[in-house]
Amino acid sequence: MLIQKYLHLSRSSPDGEGGQQFLYKVNHYGLSAISRPQEELSQIHWEVDIIKYHKTKAVQFDVCHDTELAQKTLIFRNDSSLNEFLEKAFNYFKELGVLEGITQKE
Repeated sequence: MLIQKYLHLSRSSPDGEGGQQFLYKVNHYGLSAISRPQEELSQIHWEVDIIKYHKTKAVQFDVCHDTELAQKTLIFRNDSSLNEFLEKAFNYFKELGVLEGITQKE
């Protein structure tokens, strides 16, 4: 089971290919984790992208491949490895939010 901390939304994958999507949010950044249906249990994995939310009340975001955290879509083979990455990502997003706040004040 995935971490519920900072979970913004869970839904069926919006691309129509089936599966479940979990959206996490810390400040204006977050993660999209999608698990799609697989033919064999051994093939199950999570596709994870770093995302940046738009400043709207609606759930709108863009994939963000220009952070130090990840510059491409990541694949995790089980929940425990994804949970470990999520904890590190949440800390990264908190620090990134503080840095962006400092630069906006200057």
